[in-house]
Amino acid sequence: SPAMNTNLPAGTNELLLSAVQSLYHDRLEPYGRILRKRLSELYQAAGHGDLDMGTKELRAQCEACPGLEVLDASPSEGGADWAARLRGVPSMFVDIYSPEDPYPADMWAAAAAYFSSPAGRNLSLPGGRYACARDFLCRQLPFLAGLTLGEVCHIVQLCISHKKLLGYHNGAVVPYSHSQSMVKERCAERCRPCTSGRRNRIATWDMVRTCLRELINGMAPDEELIPLSNIKRTFRSQFHMELSETALGYAKLSELLQDERLHDLCNVCLHGHG
Repeated sequence: SPAMNTNLPAGTNELLLSAVQSLYHDRLEPYGRILRKRLSELYQAAGHGDLDMGTKELRAQCEACPGLEVLDASPSEGGADWAARLRGVPSMFVDIYSPEDPYPADMWAAAAAYFSSPAGRNLSLPGGRYACARDFLCRQLPFLAGLTLGEVCHIVQLCISHKKLLGYHNGAVVPYSHSQSMVKERCAERCRPCTSGRRNRIATWDMVRTCLRELINGMAPDEELIPLSNIKRTFRSQFHMELSETALGYAKLSELLQDERLHDLCNVCLHGHG
């Protein structure tokens, strides 16, 4: 197996600066998690084996590098993460989570045609936006010609969140027609649960209201929110029932919780990028 290193070799500052500069060129904010990936790529390309370095160690290396300044991300930018910026260098980063679509209609038409073509319809790509975007650029797809990695990351995000061109299946990014989201939409149209084999009863609207009220009333004084990812699990463990959004006519849990029947109990808000 390849050698595993936890310390950067001689020339640490140069390697770090090269990694950050390359992300500036890609118009990607050098957040710790992304910088770690880019540094590992450069490290392997230089023949040093795999780099096993945590983000805490990486941050310390960046703080010790004279050419870099380390900034904590705001909650709206991802919470606990941080970014390494080049001192005195202006940035033109792409906000990959922005809902704004600056790309031309013919690019979207070409993308839709590709994902429904024989070459594209059976794609199964890494689940992360960064890895997925890198894969797309390696394929040299004509409709992505001239775009930076940051822009392609944004396009992947829009394909998943707004355009219904891509979705997820078993953790991988796939064309929307093969995604779990498509399955859920079909189930929601028929008001049927998406999963079979569950032994718990399926929650009705009255049950949802009763259980949500109990969850909210049971929150600690310092608790302000309940993560969306915890709600279904809590319904199973605490109330022994299945909260199925598709059985209630919705393809997404977030949309179900915004139904007018629940307006007096809760609202849904974006916390960071989760």
